[in-house]
Amino acid sequence: MKRVHIISLGDAYMFRLAVALQEKGYSVSCSGVDIVGTEADILREKNILLADLQPVSDPFKEKVDLVVAPLQSVPDHPELVRAKESGLLILSVPELVLRMAKDKIRLVFCNPRHPNRIMSTVLKAFRKQNMRCDYVALNEIPGQEKRVSLSYDARISLLEGDAFLEEEPLTHQLYKPHILIMADLLWHPTKTHATFESYVDFWKGMVSSIERDGKFIYNQNIPLLQELADTVRDDITAVPYLPHPIMKIGDSVELETRYGQIPVVLPDEEFLGDINAARLACRHLGVNDKEFYTIFTELVKSS
Repeated sequence: MKRVHIISLGDAYMFRLAVALQEKGYSVSCSGVDIVGTEADILREKNILLADLQPVSDPFKEKVDLVVAPLQSVPDHPELVRAKESGLLILSVPELVLRMAKDKIRLVFCNPRHPNRIMSTVLKAFRKQNMRCDYVALNEIPGQEKRVSLSYDARISLLEGDAFLEEEPLTHQLYKPHILIMADLLWHPTKTHATFESYVDFWKGMVSSIERDGKFIYNQNIPLLQELADTVRDDITAVPYLPHPIMKIGDSVELETRYGQIPVVLPDEEFLGDINAARLACRHLGVNDKEFYTIFTELVKSS
């Protein structure tokens, strides 16, 4: 059984990652300065060791297969220093995510105004079809209790593409999606993207990293995304989408489909665009439009 040590620094996301790895079958230890309250109770319930510096000191070298560095950049953290001195494999969170998803079909989502709303719809559709998938998100996934779920047997991995934009280096650009879905761009100055140009360059790099014969599903209403689509490699298929057509009947709004009308709430353009993006993503992985609309109708009724 592989042993993973996570340096959390009290970050709640790292606790979720620790639990997901333990549920996948790893032996996990997790250290942090403020592991108390609900997070600590969950880790104890899952039999995850709450460790200090010991798991990565020399006597434990044979027991630790890899160390996951904290999200915050702290190169002089004593656990990282000891891990380096012990010659242990050290991975950033994005590097670990990529390792877990390297043999899977990777769908990467960029939806900065409404993080993971498209992913949430795709995930629910897959589950209705009994299609197993992993998923990794830093932000909340609407309708899902977990933000991280990892397995050996799922053939698909859903990844939040703009989750680690503040990390340096920007290793999650190495996700190499088979399908990249971009709903919008939303830039604000940060230490890693001080200018809008550097932010755009990052996404150019992400688009160019799409795997051979991959798909780029993008919001055609965003001019910059159209520019990115116009420059994709010949082996990549650019798939544009617009807000889903609707029909207004009195005070209600319904999706207009070839299979009939479907009542919806929140019928703003961004929401209607997200529906189309999710539909196209599902179509490329074996869920046809009729199945998608049937599932979506059930989701509307249950919400």
